[in-house]
Amino acid sequence: MVKVYYDKEMDTLDIWFDDPPEEGFSREIGDGIILKYDVSGRIVGVEILFLSKQKKLPDEIKNRVGKIVEEFVSAVKAIS
Repeated sequence: MVKVYYDKEMDTLDIWFDDPPEEGFSREIGDGIILKYDVSGRIVGVEILFLSKQKKLPDEIKNRVGKIVEEFVSAVKAIS
């Protein structure tokens, strides 16, 4: 289940594709775009700083979010 948190005061968006791991690491892949990994190197979240100032999200993030959306649509169709 995808969890999305927006902090209006900090203008920060956090998207978790899985529960935040107890251990892991982060890597900034662009200005204000930070990927969150678990210890096995799997992307489990993304943090976007200064969201209102971002012009384009990197393909790596769009692809991951796109897969999540496709899975969600398939699940909805299956129960409809």
